Amino acid sequence: MVEIGPADSSRLAHIAEVVGRAFVTEPMGAWPLGGRADDLEERCIRFHELFLEPMMGRGIIWESTDGHGALVLVPPGQQDALNDALHIDDSRRHDVFDDGGRRYELFWGWVASRIPSEPLWHLDSVAVAPGWQGRGIGSALIEFGLANARESGTAMVLEIGSPRNVVLYERLGFHVVEEADSPEGGPHVWFMRRDP
Repeated sequence: MVEIGPADSSRLAHIAEVVGRAFVTEPMGAWPLGGRADDLEERCIRFHELFLEPMMGRGIIWESTDGHGALVLVPPGQQDALNDALHIDDSRRHDVFDDGGRRYELFWGWVASRIPSEPLWHLDSVAVAPGWQGRGIGSALIEFGLANARESGTAMVLEIGSPRNVVLYERLGFHVVEEADSPEGGPHVWFMRRDP
């Protein structure tokens, strides 16, 4: 049984490490940071610390109580929190991006333009620490998100860049509403939706 609770700001560095290490091999996690590979995992962790920080304390970030999994679940009406999180201050960009953030802005602007403006749940990130994957933690986090959407009777969307995850989410009732290659050789992305 995986227990899930809200994350507080004291857990920021740990959660950023879990998410960063889980997403460093994902096309949508790595490509926007730039092509330099020698310190990609470290930059991915730093990016997620900057990304998660503005959302702490807003009821958007959850973690398994064992500390091995994290969930970013944006409720209807709080899309502004995600938009705030995606804005990385210019003074902090050199720590993360090897091109000043050009690819990042291009990619996430393109993704944001495809997210419906209606009120809905946004399953932004589900991450499990390497070494703990395949033990039901990710499934429990996803089910936690789905339970919130079912309770409110509201649709949920997500976007992913890995074909193996498309099959996983289709089994959970999501369907692909669009798939496309992102600009300038960026990742192929599937935009998915699950209606009540």
